[in-house]
Amino acid sequence: MKIVYTGIHYDAYGSTRRPSFEYTNFYLTLKTLPGVEVIEYPFDVIPEIGLDKFNKRLLELVDKEKPDLLFAFMYTDELDKAVLEKIKTGGRTRTVAWFADDYWRFWNYSKNWAPYFDLVVTTYSKAVDWYRQAGYKNVLLSQWACNVKLYKPVQTEKDIEVGFVGQYKSGRGRVVEHLACHGISVKAFGFGWPGGKVSQEEMLQVFSRSKINLNINARGSLADRNVLGRILFRKSVDTIKPDFHIVDNLRAYLHYPIPHTHARPFELAGCRAFTISGYSEDIGSYYEENEEMVFYRSLGDLEEKIRYYLTHASEREKIAEAGYKRTLSEHTYEKRFQSLFKHLGLQL
Repeated sequence: MKIVYTGIHYDAYGSTRRPSFEYTNFYLTLKTLPGVEVIEYPFDVIPEIGLDKFNKRLLELVDKEKPDLLFAFMYTDELDKAVLEKIKTGGRTRTVAWFADDYWRFWNYSKNWAPYFDLVVTTYSKAVDWYRQAGYKNVLLSQWACNVKLYKPVQTEKDIEVGFVGQYKSGRGRVVEHLACHGISVKAFGFGWPGGKVSQEEMLQVFSRSKINLNINARGSLADRNVLGRILFRKSVDTIKPDFHIVDNLRAYLHYPIPHTHARPFELAGCRAFTISGYSEDIGSYYEENEEMVFYRSLGDLEEKIRYYLTHASEREKIAEAGYKRTLSEHTYEKRFQSLFKHLGLQL
């Protein structure tokens, strides 16, 4: 099977930054699948050559290579709808877009691109009905997973009581501050936290060193200026532009506070790390509560569960082991792609 993969190679188009989430998890997984030849066509060249030339070259690449699949992990408006329509109707290449954050981006982003792909993939269960109500039946529910080649257990002493790795955001900050006010110290690492950024290797060390790992899915306030900005502005490649689709933007804005399922719980479980995760509508479909992962529904609930599990090491280890086994058996990106290929009728 031949696949053309298109997406961001480096985070936010920054060549000095680390490889993007989608590159490390989607592209690198595709590269290792037996029977798959994958050609990367990264968005990162767009600021240099422009959208028109980028899309012209994409069409030329597809015409030349005749791939079985064009797989896009879109970020903003990198792809040209007319070019996508030509590829889609060409009869040779199936086209798939994997959309992130459909719990809010469906309203002012994803639904506008759905007609131009043979299949769109969402990770939010309610969005399936939203697509269908909008007239699009070409939707598949999937989910984030664990790249087991990058995330794995590390043998080390557990000398951190409560750990967190992830970029500082206001909602996360409020959770950590609440816990600190109630006598629970969280060692937080990532951009914006006192612990600072950590490498992949250091992150795995933190996961394995922590008796309890937190997945904090608290959202920013609707009054936050960064959230308010989503009503009138949108990203276009590496810039911000005005956007006057007020109704769609308002619906997206109002859905923004929904707690959603992150990739992090799958990555933590793949490291055999005991995890207390903020509850979301879908996470319980992937891990059994209190058997494979622990969920919290309020700050008081989180505080209570941290105190309990800090003093019950054997229960932590049992839950972490069960979550680890579930992840390896069901929640890897290899499994996600196998399901996707099967849905499309593509044979490895």
